[in-house]
Amino acid sequence: MINDLGIDKSWTDAGLNLDLIRKVLDVIKEKRKTAEILPKQEDILNALKLCPFDKVKVLIIGQDPYPSAEHAHGLAFSSLSNNTPASLKNIFKKLEQDFGCKHNTNLLTAWEKQGVLLLNTALTFEGKDTKLLREHTKLWAPVIENIYTILRKRGNLIIMRWGSHAQNVKFGGKIFNWGEENIGITVFDTTHPSPLSAHRGFMTSNQFIECNRILGNDAVNWGT
Repeated sequence: MINDLGIDKSWTDAGLNLDLIRKVLDVIKEKRKTAEILPKQEDILNALKLCPFDKVKVLIIGQDPYPSAEHAHGLAFSSLSNNTPASLKNIFKKLEQDFGCKHNTNLLTAWEKQGVLLLNTALTFEGKDTKLLREHTKLWAPVIENIYTILRKRGNLIIMRWGSHAQNVKFGGKIFNWGEENIGITVFDTTHPSPLSAHRGFMTSNQFIECNRILGNDAVNWGT
């Protein structure tokens, strides 16, 4: 069953606070009157809309949406454009290296439908100014914390944290350590896949291989 925000009922049954989300969406809607906000209002919650709570098996944590309407559509690292963003290029290169995956689209909706939650720590983007980045992260922080808390309580989850920003965000009131297993949660940390840092860890990590090893028969098909 889908609620008025387009989110599966399994999320609210688990404790997702829709009133909290509505309050933030109202703030964003007001901001749109004087500023360009990405992604579109109807796309902000796409990560939750496409992946029911009871199907989440992998959480990939990003920072904020792409700074262009050409790309941003509510899923971390996924792009609407045929022009592949630099970070996504490195993700695809790594997956081809690990599994021989071919990628015919930059849309990562197929991953979401398999239970890979592509969630940014800020679900909206207003501008590259550091102050604005902090403002949107702070605005969404209670919602993200709510999501993290109910996922942590459930357990049975693999978390991939790419970059120092993702690694410093508390998950259900706790900052995990790399490789830590806690109530069925396994955490993999590496550098962000951007060209500035991918060569310092992301491209040599084995997180995708280890993820599928842990999932076994429920492994993710990382092609698109």
